[in-house]
Amino acid sequence: MPEDVEKILKDFMKHFGALNRDIPDTRNAFSDLLKTVHVDGALSAKFKEIICVVASVLAPCKSCMVYHTKQAIAAGATREEIMEACAVAIVMGGGPAASQVAVVQDALDRWKPRR
Repeated sequence: MPEDVEKILKDFMKHFGALNRDIPDTRNAFSDLLKTVHVDGALSAKFKEIICVVASVLAPCKSCMVYHTKQAIAAGATREEIMEACAVAIVMGGGPAASQVAVVQDALDRWKPRR
């Protein structure tokens, strides 16, 4: 059964937002780090988001896979680019990584990036 990626993303955003209540300094510092890292530099913001998809598969972190797949799509990544990066994750993580890629595929099916 496909993952409900919209629900995963909604739950993640709800709980990440709730960190403002419980540990605001940590949440704000992490948010600042994300903003600092995810800008175009020697690597494009799109490429950095694709790297995050790979790292999420290898972690494995389902919420991270969904969030960063959506962010990669928003940054202009194609399905082919994201799936090629997932092939690298499989090389590095073997069968366990291959099983996690299904979450990324469900997110790609839901949000349909350009080809």
